[in-house]
Amino acid sequence: MSAKDGVFQAFHQIKKYAEEGMFRNNIFSTLQLFVISNEQTTRYFANAMPKDLHKKFVFSWRTTDNRKVDNLYEFVKQVLNIPDAHRLIAHYTIVSEDQDNKALMVLHPYQIHAIEALFTSAVKHKSGYVWHATGSGKTLTSFVSTKLLARKPGVDRTVMLIDRKDLDNQTTSEFTKFASEFNTGISSGTARSNSLIVGTGSSRELSETLLSSVNSNTVIITTRQKLEAALRYAEKQEEQRGTQRFQKLMSQHIVFVVDECHRALSAEGMGAIKRFFPNSTWFGFTGTPIFDENKKQAKGRLARTTHDQYGEVLHTYTIKNALEDGAVLGFQVEHEDTIEPTSLDNYIFEQLRQKEKYAGVGDDELNGLIDQMDGIEKETYIESSSYESDEHIQKVLHKIFRPDNAYVKFDFQNGRPQKSAIMTTSSIDMAKRYYHAIKELTADPDWLTNEFAGQPIRTGRTMDDPDFPRIAITYSLQENEEDSKQSQDEMKDIIKEYNDYYGTAWSIEDIERYNGDINNRLARKRAEFKEFGKQVDLVIVVDRLLTGFDAPTIQTLFVDRNLSYANLIQAFSRTNRTYPEKTKGLIVTFRKPATMEKNVEDATKLYSQAQEETALVYPSYDKSKKRFKAAHKELVSAVPNMAEIDENSPLEQRVEFVKAFQELNNAYEALVTYDDYNDDMENSQALQEQVKTLENYHGVYNTVKGSLMEEGGEGDGPEPDYSEIEFYGDYTAKLYDIDSTYIDRLLETYAANNQDTRGEIEKALQKLNKSPAVKHVYETILNDIDAEKIDKDEDILVVKRRYFTNAYEGAIENLSNTWFVNEDQLHLSAIQYVPGSDTIPNIGGILDSKQFDKYKEVNPEAKPLKYGPQMKREWLQVLNEEIVPYGEELR
Repeated sequence: MSAKDGVFQAFHQIKKYAEEGMFRNNIFSTLQLFVISNEQTTRYFANAMPKDLHKKFVFSWRTTDNRKVDNLYEFVKQVLNIPDAHRLIAHYTIVSEDQDNKALMVLHPYQIHAIEALFTSAVKHKSGYVWHATGSGKTLTSFVSTKLLARKPGVDRTVMLIDRKDLDNQTTSEFTKFASEFNTGISSGTARSNSLIVGTGSSRELSETLLSSVNSNTVIITTRQKLEAALRYAEKQEEQRGTQRFQKLMSQHIVFVVDECHRALSAEGMGAIKRFFPNSTWFGFTGTPIFDENKKQAKGRLARTTHDQYGEVLHTYTIKNALEDGAVLGFQVEHEDTIEPTSLDNYIFEQLRQKEKYAGVGDDELNGLIDQMDGIEKETYIESSSYESDEHIQKVLHKIFRPDNAYVKFDFQNGRPQKSAIMTTSSIDMAKRYYHAIKELTADPDWLTNEFAGQPIRTGRTMDDPDFPRIAITYSLQENEEDSKQSQDEMKDIIKEYNDYYGTAWSIEDIERYNGDINNRLARKRAEFKEFGKQVDLVIVVDRLLTGFDAPTIQTLFVDRNLSYANLIQAFSRTNRTYPEKTKGLIVTFRKPATMEKNVEDATKLYSQAQEETALVYPSYDKSKKRFKAAHKELVSAVPNMAEIDENSPLEQRVEFVKAFQELNNAYEALVTYDDYNDDMENSQALQEQVKTLENYHGVYNTVKGSLMEEGGEGDGPEPDYSEIEFYGDYTAKLYDIDSTYIDRLLETYAANNQDTRGEIEKALQKLNKSPAVKHVYETILNDIDAEKIDKDEDILVVKRRYFTNAYEGAIENLSNTWFVNEDQLHLSAIQYVPGSDTIPNIGGILDSKQFDKYKEVNPEAKPLKYGPQMKREWLQVLNEEIVPYGEELR
């Protein structure tokens, strides 16, 4: 099928066969991998039970440098040849087994390439790091790397280091579900080969495992703290016994794999372990490397960047790549402001008036200076205390819990919240104030109706969960050493409230288990927490859960603090895991909107590597609204009356109708998740009518789309063009339309000899029907970047202007030299020319400037009477094919 998502026709067919039992209790039950293709598009996925066959597990292949391989025959060469196909099944297809489910998993290509890179580097005893986008499965990649490295000749043993204790519960369960082929459990002393040792109960047990001489193929997963304690214990024990096992251990080639390599291990901690193991090799995994732009503060000679600590990057898979593959979701970011703009201006006025510098400045002039300030400059005058007032807290809570806002942010379906949210605050004190404020707000059983009497939920939506929102608060008591007695007493009360609601019996003495229970209820992965009412809707944190915590059901992050660079991307990425019917992560910030907008731009540029900020962040509400209005206009123009179209209408009309409806639906999905949409729906009759169009046309749309699926090119005529129609799509919104700005963004991301991006640019040029002359200039730019003739740090828009200006002037110079006419006269003509016109401005001036005698010397056969008409025809052609297109690019 030529449809936009035609390859998924094969996927749905396989799913249908699976539902019919074709792959059970017969030879086909041994199938591990499917490949689907229509020659132009090729995908692969692991065999699974029908309920586990989701499109999110259907992968495209990428080369080591992340070039997509869609063509079937190239895919076969790269993936299905021998022995690569054998390795894909034997090494990179694993069993995921937890208490509720057992399924095959095949790794993504980027995971495979990273593991292969580690193999090569380990043989050379060369450390390095893997940069894989947050949310792309680094924990699984690091685990499989550790497991396979343990079997490699020249590697005596492997140790995987993970993050701090408050992640142990989730991390341990994540590993054990991937480890069914191991003899799992605690091992000590005589640890059997092929053992997986996860989170050993004590440093003593770990030390015995490390010293054991029978530890071939053993994988140890532990934390830095436990490892250091185990080494100290082992060294002491060996000294007392007078044995040499510890000295032997120190001389071994031990490979350390560090998941979330900066959180799990500081440069100082790494140095301490290296002193024990001078022959060790280190591999770090991170989604947010530390670069020069955000390097750590200087501390002696300790490493300040990821490169300094681990070495060269061994494989890269950025957020841009992950978005293209659907491995993660993009972010919709809303920047709210609880400080009224005029109030801020007045406050700045008062501050400036107190300064001697402005003593003689009049009020109007001073207000003029304030008006000239941009948002970021104005926000520098805001003191932190402004965001710590009760008024601020109430404004934030009323924004979050306004019924229509909460309905979307918590994804209410059938009256109940289906997704969860995290709120991060600037301090533990603020976290506790929010917790108590929400408890007070929701104490009245009818709080939602009474508190928002003027903003009732819209007709057709229901929120009938009497316990919404179920909230929890979690923070490390060590973070709050001051007033620790009071802090512990408050935490005891909070845990008691939690126990009373969920029927648990946690205490402050086992606070880690309390935290683990919150993690489980937030993640909803285990069957017991999938049951309605067992989940937590909103968790309030300072730093906990903002890094490394994986819960696909988290849809929204509320941010009442400042975030930047790695911390921003890590926090935002709690919302970017794929999940059925989840199209994007929702972010709402409540402090310094202009500053946070700039922080988001800077962070997304840095961590998409290619400087492409808008690929990660969805268009603003205003842009989304414009798109929706345009899509509505297109649909009603194509089919003003529903009665005018059905399954018997002409094929071309049906195709255009389905395309227009899908675009309107996509535009609506992009719009409806914004809080501003709810305000507009309350106040705009026009928007209400436009939204109703979707509902009104939906029935006939399904009928017409069904007729196209049945049509499928039957008969003697040409196959219909369905290339812009999705028959099996989930109507995910496009990030931005393809236009010249889009090409500019791609150019900005282009790194020398990156064929993937180059192909994308060339495809965009083709779609936009750019003239051959314009394409040639873009190709020249790309070639010069490849040849390093263009400084990689030079602004791409400056480069583009230079090249197109040169092309524009070069076209005029060429015609001047060919026909011996004055360049200035040609420039004057070009400036005045109306595209598409047959009239050439300033033709008299051009002809008056000719030097026919010189033209005659070069062209002896030239005739004076033919010169003028021939020159005019060529100049008109140059104007339309070169001058005008170059001018459009320059504009």
